[in-house]
Amino acid sequence: MSQKRVQSCLDRYLSRTLSGSVFTWQEILNLIIPGVLDAMSITFIGVLITALISKNGETSVAATSLVGPINNLVVCLFSGISSGGTVIVAQCCGKKDSALLRKSIGMTLWLTVGIGAAVCLPFLLIPGPILHLIYPDAQPEVMEKARAFLTGSAWSNLIFTVYTACFAILRGLGESKRCLVLSIIINAAYLAFSILFLNILHLDIKGSAAALILARFLGAAVSVVLLLAWRPPVRLRPREVFVYDRSVLRETLHISIPLGMEQICSCLGAIVAQMYMIHLGTTAIATQAITNSLLSLLYAPASAACALTVTVVGRCIGARKYEEAYRYGRRCNQIALILIVATVVIVFPLLPVLLKQYNPSPEAYASARKILYATLPALMLFWPSSNTLPNTLRAASDTVYPTVLSLS
Repeated sequence: MSQKRVQSCLDRYLSRTLSGSVFTWQEILNLIIPGVLDAMSITFIGVLITALISKNGETSVAATSLVGPINNLVVCLFSGISSGGTVIVAQCCGKKDSALLRKSIGMTLWLTVGIGAAVCLPFLLIPGPILHLIYPDAQPEVMEKARAFLTGSAWSNLIFTVYTACFAILRGLGESKRCLVLSIIINAAYLAFSILFLNILHLDIKGSAAALILARFLGAAVSVVLLLAWRPPVRLRPREVFVYDRSVLRETLHISIPLGMEQICSCLGAIVAQMYMIHLGTTAIATQAITNSLLSLLYAPASAACALTVTVVGRCIGARKYEEAYRYGRRCNQIALILIVATVVIVFPLLPVLLKQYNPSPEAYASARKILYATLPALMLFWPSSNTLPNTLRAASDTVYPTVLSLS
């Protein structure tokens, strides 16, 4: 009897806090739980792969760290378009306009892939000169490994445009389970290929690049199947993939361009930081890579709440349920805060053990530990609001204030 009473109380509480005319609390949980598992799988495997690379020495870690911000810059240029597409797709779902929904899906696909291909081209043709221009003072061994990794990453990013577009559309449609399946496939494949190329074949940085290419090719293929072929959530005819609608394009770019500018500024800041970090030596660059890897593990579950905000608030806006959109925006911020505090409480005691998995030098270990301990309070206090609030406003098609907030 007491168990039924607890279930009844829990049901009433969740209905009061998470249910509305657009979503029930069960639907919200069905979106957030796969999202958390998705974010954790991505980040945890990323941590494992960074640890695998570190076994080849600090020069390999430093090379991937130098290329990382450049890679992020490339990805953000086309992921900004796909993120705008997510908002438009979610709003079209709320409006229940199937013709407009198909147009938004088709335009998100060709815009993301087309812009991504254009952005990747320079990094395929002249990776060496780009690296020398950005990092002229890098050590020759680090630079050689970075050039190999940047070339491989550029090919993988070209393939990744397809995956990014399909994933963004599925997220806008609320297909969180399919998104989870995609994340598990691409990240499990990346881990398996990394173990093969790094631990078994000992190919060092070239093995890491090859693993990334193969994993993203597999992920892109499966994403197309899940979106267009296997029980598709929206049936899209081939000619609708290349459809052009001026109003949909304008709405997509209205959200995508400011978001892309925010991400570009963030990536450029990371590149500038790396340029100064080079003068501190390879150990300092490796320390930063290890620290960033573990920080991403700490805020990974909370990032699922940020992604949930776009789908939930966007659909409420499309259905013209503005009060519910405001309420769900607040709830997502609260969920993000709860998740990040819970993650820090769980992971904090394990930080010394996790740090040792990267095989750092004593100096790198001590520096990374100090940085992590100093960062945790700010992470818990400011990260949820600074990420969920901009996403809430973008989902409502407000691009000015979130841009100012993110850039500040």
